[in-house]
Amino acid sequence: MTNYRDLKEYSVTEINGVLDRLRQTYDLVQLVDIEECRVLEVQPDGSIRYGQECFRIWNRSMRCANCSGYTACMTHVAMDKVEHVHGDRQEAHSIPIYLKMLNGELELCVLDCIKLCGHEDGEEDDLRNDNMDYISTHDVLTRLYTQEKLFREIRCKLLAEPEAAFLMVMGNIRNFRLVNKLYGIEGGNRILVGVADLLREECTHEEVYGRYRDDRFVLLVKKSKFDEATFLGHLQRASRLVESPIYSISIQLGVYEIADANMPIATMLDHADLALNAIRHERQTLISWYEPGMTARKLKDQRIIEDFEAAMCNRDFHIYLQPQVRSDGAIRGAEALVRWVRDGQIVPPMEFLGVLHQSELLSHLDAYVWEMAAELLHRWKGTPLQDLYVSINVDPSDFYYFDVPEHLKGLCEKYGLDTHKLRVEITETALVDDAERQSRIVETLHDAGFIVEIDDFGKGSSSLSMLKDIHADVLKIDMGFIRGKSNLYRSRIILASVIDMAEQLEMGVITEGVETREQVDRLSDMGCENFQGFFFSRPIPVEDFETVALQNLGKRG
Repeated sequence: MTNYRDLKEYSVTEINGVLDRLRQTYDLVQLVDIEECRVLEVQPDGSIRYGQECFRIWNRSMRCANCSGYTACMTHVAMDKVEHVHGDRQEAHSIPIYLKMLNGELELCVLDCIKLCGHEDGEEDDLRNDNMDYISTHDVLTRLYTQEKLFREIRCKLLAEPEAAFLMVMGNIRNFRLVNKLYGIEGGNRILVGVADLLREECTHEEVYGRYRDDRFVLLVKKSKFDEATFLGHLQRASRLVESPIYSISIQLGVYEIADANMPIATMLDHADLALNAIRHERQTLISWYEPGMTARKLKDQRIIEDFEAAMCNRDFHIYLQPQVRSDGAIRGAEALVRWVRDGQIVPPMEFLGVLHQSELLSHLDAYVWEMAAELLHRWKGTPLQDLYVSINVDPSDFYYFDVPEHLKGLCEKYGLDTHKLRVEITETALVDDAERQSRIVETLHDAGFIVEIDDFGKGSSSLSMLKDIHADVLKIDMGFIRGKSNLYRSRIILASVIDMAEQLEMGVITEGVETREQVDRLSDMGCENFQGFFFSRPIPVEDFETVALQNLGKRG
């Protein structure tokens, strides 16, 4: 494959001469902007004029399904293509090049050199072209419109009925990745086809619908025909596509009422997608309507993403430490929690962690926090704080970006740390997901000397079976497990049993979220010896923690 740097480069002042020389050999020579499939015409002054869409030269209604120019630009390798247009055979040689603009910028485009090769059997060729047109406009799996065709049909519908009120509806299958894990790709495909069949059954010629991407479907419908009760019935029908005690399919809808028919289709879909995202974590709510504030939230999220790299370089992310203590208040260590100091203000973690997770940036932040924790432990060596440990959080997604055990071992080697000083917190849900793989990871961490804590124990649905297979060292029990007034007696019995079970499994227990002395005393009576929560301390800056910890050690001395 040709490297970017190896592509031929032509300036706008020389390209027309190149084209003229090629026209002595080929019947048609053209430059094409691969993004929007438009022919480029370089003017005498070096400026660019965009001409007609390339696919119209091939007598197509939209981009060719087997576009050699697109493939050439994506692979950086020259490609050949044969087209049959009304019985005429046409051969194209597509060469990816860089076009150097007057301002020095390089634009990737394709140089198409086309030969007309005479007439062939027109009927067979036209049939072949009809099939290619269908393939290029319909998703192979679901036989619904592809994104490009969907956009064009939506635009045509809006132009045809400018006075009508339309809704843009986007549907999404919740936890679709779990479907693929449970039933394989083939099982997931059957569900996608089932949803497509439901759309075909329920929609008329007045609606426009198609598969947008992955497990998302789009429907343009008149507002007068959208009845929530009816659509909830359709969603109920869709839920019966899978009959399993393990998984039940759930489809949620985001709805945007089109205020301006001239708005780009992509923006309309963004609005419907924002409405959908507003309920993605809710199980009972199936339909959500777009509200203007959602756009402001998206812009805010976008700014977080844009500012992230600079914030990392400027070390605007800090670790705060929340003490982990015995019932008498003696500090044993702390959990490292990240805080973003932005423009002199602390950004609440809930405002950026979810955004970074969705943008696949969270692993970069986690690695940064791990290193800060290792630096801190190194700084404590040879001081009164050297016996304290620091617990770091590992997100489930981190395992897909890092060899976590090797990465953490590397940090301990870099800073000369005993591995048991850098504790590793993994959420229960992360361990349940792909338990066999996670069990191997935990064993590897153990072999390296790390202490593994299971965070949020009791929140998941498979806690006990997970403990059978994964040999962690510490259970962190969330106090939310026994909060509230209902079933409090039963909750306490279960909690006492969990603490007793952990002792028999030779596991430590930390109860987090404790807020009162009464809770500490009750849990101590149950056998819990270690605590974390606001009763003892909120997460605090490192300097404040060090001051408190030194005072704590002095009192014990």
